[in-house]
Amino acid sequence: MKKSIYAALLSAIICPGSGQLWLGKKWLGWGFISISLLCVMVFMNHIITRAQVIAEQILAGNVANDLSSIYTEVSKVALDAQSPELSQLTWLFIANWALSIATAFWLGAKQDKQLSTKKAD
Repeated sequence: MKKSIYAALLSAIICPGSGQLWLGKKWLGWGFISISLLCVMVFMNHIITRAQVIAEQILAGNVANDLSSIYTEVSKVALDAQSPELSQLTWLFIANWALSIATAFWLGAKQDKQLSTKKAD
């Protein structure tokens, strides 16, 4: 399999930046990984904060301790979570992933081309 395809698949399936690491571009790979981890951490912080609010409402007795009441409350929070910051963060995460795939493919294609010219010589 060509390096370009393998690197792009690594970045697409495993983690953004893993294809760059495999190709030896460590700074670039760790940059993509760092942006991805930062986005995931912000998402998780937001989810945990929302979950704590619902848990406090259950403990205070404002929400019944049954599955349908909790599901209704979680659904309300999910609908309210459409904030512009989360939307921008989602697009940043998607753009980072797509750019990681494209960059891995491009860098791999350059290395494939170098290998084919070395073999021809």
